[in-house]
Amino acid sequence: MSLLLFSKVCLYDLTKNETIIYGQYNKKFNSINIKPSINYDLVFNGNRPDFYIKLIGKINNLDNINFIFNDENNNIKMINIELYFPFENCDLILNNNSAIISTICKDYSHRLDEWIQYNLKLGFSGIVIFNNDFNKSNGLHESLEHCVLVHSTDEICKKYKGKVWVVDLPYSPLNNGYWTDIQRITLHIGVNAFRNKCRNIALIDADEFIYIPKNPSIRIETFLNDHGTITLQSNILTNKNNNDILNNNILQIAEYVGDNKYTKTIIYTGKISENEWINTPHNHYSEKIMNKEEIIHYHCWMNNRYHYNNNMKKIDFLKKFMNN
Repeated sequence: MSLLLFSKVCLYDLTKNETIIYGQYNKKFNSINIKPSINYDLVFNGNRPDFYIKLIGKINNLDNINFIFNDENNNIKMINIELYFPFENCDLILNNNSAIISTICKDYSHRLDEWIQYNLKLGFSGIVIFNNDFNKSNGLHESLEHCVLVHSTDEICKKYKGKVWVVDLPYSPLNNGYWTDIQRITLHIGVNAFRNKCRNIALIDADEFIYIPKNPSIRIETFLNDHGTITLQSNILTNKNNNDILNNNILQIAEYVGDNKYTKTIIYTGKISENEWINTPHNHYSEKIMNKEEIIHYHCWMNNRYHYNNNMKKIDFLKKFMNN
């Protein structure tokens, strides 16, 4: 299959009476025909293989969409398309000052519970998790050999009703492609689903922990109220051994500071335009890059993913924050 339609995670804009369906392709098509006949806009994401179809009205099903290529022999027809709107049932309690996290997870039961607890303690009003446990095509960057994988993402998150909202994302990348392709579509969907429901959206992963050095006890939402979009610098954290059992104990053993690494962005939704493409979690045109002394995120790479050495600085303030 050279086309993927994310029909289980559609958006509906009540104020504009519009349905949004996202999709991806391997080979770009030229146009579409939809039945039944509905007014629509087809929007491509520049040179990235993403698109969305904006339909007038609340559309729950389509007879078919015909994707038309230069060579009509390559045309693809999808039939009997059911559209689902999971965000309409979201039970997160949000307001204009709320900050949330939007992320994607798969095979992360050895980390997820601890990470949720940390971020709720940090003061996020809610966490949106795209559950990609169904995807068996992509492995994680770290070995699961020493990871305790007992519970599913759904099982972990149901303990946090009203604080964590799970969106099932039963898709794999086209033709065994990169997981970042699936991750990118969740950036588009997550930000656009919540841009009118909260003030800030943090685009961090479940192996990353935000810390505010000058005032660790301040709530993240209070801190963010003084800023627009901010981009956080980071350091790797790792453990001393290569074979520690990982069972929601990351902050107890990840104490050794490694390299400067990736940035991650917390978006101020007032700077997000309608249906904006969010192509990366690492920056945004409206960003202010923060000093690490103000706010930082630590990226926890464990066991053989990142090796300890004797020159590494040891820290324990993330563990203390979690345990206090």
